[in-house]
Amino acid sequence: MTFATPELLWLLPIVALLAAFRLLRPGRAASLSIADGEAAEVASRPTWRLRFRWLPTALRIAALLVAIVALARPREGLAITQLPSEGIDIVIAVDVSISMTISSGTAPGATRLSDAQAVVSAFVESLEGDRVGLVIFQSRALALAPLTHDLEAIQQRIETLEPGLVVDGTAIGLGITEAVALLEQSPARSRVVVLLTDGHNNVGEIQPLEAARIAQALGVHVYTIGFVSGGGIAGTAVDAQTLRAVSESTDAKFYNARTQEELLQAYTDIGELERSRVGQRRFVAFREFAPWFLLGVLGLLLAELTLRVTWLRRYP
Repeated sequence: MTFATPELLWLLPIVALLAAFRLLRPGRAASLSIADGEAAEVASRPTWRLRFRWLPTALRIAALLVAIVALARPREGLAITQLPSEGIDIVIAVDVSISMTISSGTAPGATRLSDAQAVVSAFVESLEGDRVGLVIFQSRALALAPLTHDLEAIQQRIETLEPGLVVDGTAIGLGITEAVALLEQSPARSRVVVLLTDGHNNVGEIQPLEAARIAQALGVHVYTIGFVSGGGIAGTAVDAQTLRAVSESTDAKFYNARTQEELLQAYTDIGELERSRVGQRRFVAFREFAPWFLLGVLGLLLAELTLRVTWLRRYP
């Protein structure tokens, strides 16, 4: 349950403090005089009316507290109505070249690829409601999964990533092109490619900047992440200049990540940036509970009034 105006709930502790002061302060002297003997008898044998003389006030305070909750509009979201053009479609492109199997040093047996798999899987888990596709690349690029809402299937694919499906190499341009092809017919307002590599383009007939121009023409944002953790080997340096140019030309950003934490932060930033482009998804249909709370307020006030004019009526 959520509240449409939760700031009103701050009134609850204030009213509760005032109520405690009202109920616990000494009662005023009775206005109706009675004989001393009768007063002593009443004091020694208090009636139920005297014992519960605080009840009408307590009912009024309870009504006030419930009224505050009602004004805060408690409600339960029923559904999100989201047109296809209002979501985010994301294609994740992962470099699975041999260099990604280098030890990352984050844990025994951990590699750059295993670190990337863990972070990408967590990123996919945060994309509930969005469609996700998956592309891998070495000397060629392969689409492992089309755009889908089945995030569990995407995560299963991510867990099985490994080099060897094609000849080794780092075809960044082909990776971008394949990812953009998955997004070409997408009706989403925000269409995104997130490409991760630990090297530079060294194979393929399409250069990264050529692929970026295709993405730019289609309105696709290409975020690039250069990830070089652990020890390096000759020829695997990230071409940060080209990756940055690719991202900037498509109104996106380049991230240089050297640790798994920096890699996680890069994906987190990308998710926040793209979410800000389309706005947060909101419930558009609610079950409102305020009317039921207002009925409770009415019931409490009627109970108070009934007690004040009948059993607990006070005399002037």
